[in-house]
Amino acid sequence: MEPVSVDLRLEGHASSASVVVGMEGVTTSTEDNVLVLQITAPTLREAQMVLDAALAALNEAQTAG
Repeated sequence: MEPVSVDLRLEGHASSASVVVGMEGVTTSTEDNVLVLQITAPTLREAQMVLDAALAALNEAQTAG
């Protein structure tokens, strides 16, 4: 089975890139003020778990201020 890859663009979140740098399965880049997350995993379920963890970390950082 082919690995699963999901790209997510978050407008206005480029400054939050450091929050998810180093997370397993997550590659980040920035374009202007856009944070681009590339999630890669062996299965859809694992991709969902990685995506959920990355979004939770970003949400926590945003909430903390």
